Amino acid sequence: MSISPKGTNILGLYRKCEEVECPRLIPCPYVRCQEHRTDMAIKDWIVSHLDP
Repeated sequence: MSISPKGTNILGLYRKCEEVECPRLIPCPYVRCQEHRTDMAIKDWIVSHLDP
């Protein structure tokens, strides 16, 4: 598993959820884990995550 450098969006890499207190790692291009998503496609595309 590789972490995406800050400010990048590289498919196949992971990044930390943007929610301040959330430690989960999610795959790019997503920016928030399933629990913290606010977009309208929340039921169409499930975001998997890794707990550190």
